[in-house]
Amino acid sequence: MKGGDRTLRALSPDQQALVAQAVPLAERLCDHFLRRTRAHYVADDLRSAAFQALHEAALGYDPARGVPFPAYAWRRVDGALSDTLRQESKHWRAARDDGYDAAEAVQDTSDLLADGDAETSAQVDGMGDEVAAAAVLGLVGRALRAPGEEGERLRATYGRAIRAVEAALARLLDEERRVLVLHHVEERTWQAIGAALGCSERTAKRRGAEARKRLAAALRAERERARDGARTHHRPAR
Repeated sequence: MKGGDRTLRALSPDQQALVAQAVPLAERLCDHFLRRTRAHYVADDLRSAAFQALHEAALGYDPARGVPFPAYAWRRVDGALSDTLRQESKHWRAARDDGYDAAEAVQDTSDLLADGDAETSAQVDGMGDEVAAAAVLGLVGRALRAPGEEGERLRATYGRAIRAVEAALARLLDEERRVLVLHHVEERTWQAIGAALGCSERTAKRRGAEARKRLAAALRAERERARDGARTHHRPAR
């Protein structure tokens, strides 16, 4: 289980039998949530939450109350899955807001009359990369600063994104990297960042947009490098 899971008391043989009986129920509920939300990136977390809820349900089940164990467990598994998705969507909503903020700062420098298709396509791709980079930075920042068990779970879930961002940040100049870390990881306002850099809030914002643009290009380079490496690895020997 992942770092966010609590240590649970051992089950008796009868309680183990109850859990085994309800495993198909938990699997069906997980599949239902995944189909409904399409949140396949948290499939492992959902299954972990479901089976932890089953375990806890078996520990707290009292057959004398006359409620069948599947009905008793259903409510607890459903609640655990809902809580897991609610926590996850909170971070994704915040990352999406970072993307919206970046979209407002992105400048379209294309010239519809002078640019050809290739130039226009490259401009659109670059703008999209900037917005995506802001969303990824926001998500990574929240994962890095989240405390306790939730932080451990987020860092395990988004480990690949964290490594990609760290590799891309390493390609930037020190000040560019500092601006992005201050805003997206430490959650400093642009006014506070301007004070730290010895410039105005407006200048800090502009430097942040420029740094984000460079980060987007670095992330794209990292993706292309990984893709080229995968192709080389899977290329059949002659």
